Amino acid sequence: MINPTTNVYRKQLIEGFSIPAVIRNGSYFFVDIDVYADGRVDCWNFEDLAHFKEDVRRGWVVLNIPDNEAISIHGLGSWTITNGSWLFDAESFIDYVLQLIRILNPTLENIYQYRQKVVNGIKIGESANGTVYKEQKRTANDFFPEKIGGESIHLFYKVSEEYHLVKVIIFPDLTIHLSRLEKTVYTTLEEFEELITKGIIVSEVPVHAKVNIHGLGSFTVQKEQYATDIREKLLEVRDIIRELKGEPSSIEVCRTAYQQYLDNPTLENKEQLKSSYEAVPDHQKMYVGDMDTKDVAVRMIIYGEQEIENWSHYRVAKARGEKLPVINLPAPKDESDE
Repeated sequence: MINPTTNVYRKQLIEGFSIPAVIRNGSYFFVDIDVYADGRVDCWNFEDLAHFKEDVRRGWVVLNIPDNEAISIHGLGSWTITNGSWLFDAESFIDYVLQLIRILNPTLENIYQYRQKVVNGIKIGESANGTVYKEQKRTANDFFPEKIGGESIHLFYKVSEEYHLVKVIIFPDLTIHLSRLEKTVYTTLEEFEELITKGIIVSEVPVHAKVNIHGLGSFTVQKEQYATDIREKLLEVRDIIRELKGEPSSIEVCRTAYQQYLDNPTLENKEQLKSSYEAVPDHQKMYVGDMDTKDVAVRMIIYGEQEIENWSHYRVAKARGEKLPVINLPAPKDESDE
């Protein structure tokens, strides 16, 4: 036996479709689930076709939201709905997904069967963050066009007096596709910003307006729980473009400024932290810190120690009459010198 001295690995490209559905995890969360040619379906669980069917039949994946319940849409908002009209039930949706798999894999070859991985007694799960893409041919007869990866967010596209929940796919060449429509709308960044100015692309929907979700159904907005301002969503789009180009996002810039302040707490670095924090879209400010403190520590440095009162751990401890938690942060050296 000769022991090899060079390690290798290969990546496998598996095509798929992204389709709308709803996850019921206490509340109702709108999602795009990814269906792949090997029979795997990503619906927050990523196992195999048999497990996906179980997820639908047990009500983890649902195809409608009852009237007077709320739909939550990541990064966009939450709305109580009424007059819901939905395309699928559990069995018809399973059949639909099977049809999509057959389109991708007509002979159903090499269908994946899930086997739980256990390493040193620890169960190892998997995730499937599918990459949305467009094809770019290098020549007219290019049989293997380049796949240009993009990132996406949710927004509403107004047509007449109705609203369509669209998937806004942003590409590094400053082109944008509005998908999850019967026909995809192709725009440039400049055209996209103009649609926002005209009120055609929006992040908020008025009460009593009808919302259509292509491939899932429709409903009427009964009440807004909360919604993200469209100006903040545009900042997010510009951030995505920076990341696609390999540049740091506003969140990464803020994290760097935060660490710079901790390493050298001066008034100048405090001001730099403030300007970088305020450049982050409001709905993403929670990500500048860790999972525990969110943006509380950053806000304490910028706006004062009273910001700790907005920390969930602090509020819970106070409500229970327990010892209040603390976050120790250095004051600017310039202030202490004064």
